[in-house]
Amino acid sequence: MKTSKDYLRSGIERVHLQEEVYRLYRIENLPLKDVMKKTGLGHGTIYSYLRTFEAENPELVVQMKKRKDVTPADYKKLQAENARLQGELKREKLRADFYEEMVSFGEEFMLKSVIPALL
Repeated sequence: MKTSKDYLRSGIERVHLQEEVYRLYRIENLPLKDVMKKTGLGHGTIYSYLRTFEAENPELVVQMKKRKDVTPADYKKLQAENARLQGELKREKLRADFYEEMVSFGEEFMLKSVIPALL
């Protein structure tokens, strides 16, 4: 006879299996036959698990889809863009420092030479 712990354990295992079915079929886009082989479930059970998982876990479904959207190629592009932007930032900082030095030099020049000549 099953105890309440057995039912709870089987319920938790079912939820994990539903998540795995969703990941394989919707995220990794495996064909139904491959999902059936990996999980040992029939096609009716798989479709039932997909509907149940999507209905009961809408936030998790959104998160799982977002994770899928970033591919390794996208990641490399983001790294390259990040490096480019860091280089631009470094050049702009140098330019700003140079501008500040020029303003400081101009002020000093005015104080030492132009203003005393006017007095």
